[in-house]
Amino acid sequence: MKNYLITCATGGIASSLALELAQEHSLFLAARNISKLDDIVSSPAFQHPVQTCALDFFSPDSIDECALAIKGSDKFDGMVFFIPRIPPSKEVFPDDEKWQEYFNNYFILPLRLLRQIVEQDKLKENASIVFVSGISSKAALPHYSINNCLRSAWVGQAKTMALSLAEQGISVNTLSLGGVMTQSYTQKMEQKALDQNLSFEELMENEVSNIPLRKYASVTDVIDGIDGIDGIDGIVALLGPIANHMTGQNIVLDGGFNRAY
Repeated sequence: MKNYLITCATGGIASSLALELAQEHSLFLAARNISKLDDIVSSPAFQHPVQTCALDFFSPDSIDECALAIKGSDKFDGMVFFIPRIPPSKEVFPDDEKWQEYFNNYFILPLRLLRQIVEQDKLKENASIVFVSGISSKAALPHYSINNCLRSAWVGQAKTMALSLAEQGISVNTLSLGGVMTQSYTQKMEQKALDQNLSFEELMENEVSNIPLRKYASVTDVIDGIDGIDGIDGIVALLGPIANHMTGQNIVLDGGFNRAY
């Protein structure tokens, strides 16, 4: 049995991952909405010890309190690092105040937790870190100008950490996702279909027309889909077997949308 940390653990993908891991491993789950987190861990899927902690990535005090709770926990075999959703934006030149807010909330403050985890020596030798990102980390997207910059910063941080932590056998990789049919995104598409007087199927056919595989990923694809081997899970694989001799990589799961070499 291993011990894993998941941040923003109430999100659609993160909570599904927690339910998957909970069947065989102990977990430390951190999220802003502690009530929703408590509902998740009440599932019978949780067969092993689980710790929960309130974590608001926009609050230095909340981050420090969570880091203190982590300090008192067992060391981690792996960590899956989600950050809050970065809002879409077409602004190419936000003013200084907006830039400072974006970088503070979505990069500097989340790094505050990572730094304390590493400084407290809470990662076991040969542990694995997975950053969950988006495809704007691979290619600039016109409606996601802020994402283009922040996701690139996170890839740089992941690669820097991969170099720094390699002597301890710790792997650091990024999983960059295209469209994923989480519950909230499915509901958004259903409403969009109604607004455009289309069936859901007609709308989705249009939505995925620029994706070679002609579909968005399911949550199961994200968790189970990297290597295609039965019984070895996607993100879980990056926490273990796939990452045994791989670090500093940015793996894209987008149905073929990104065509770069």
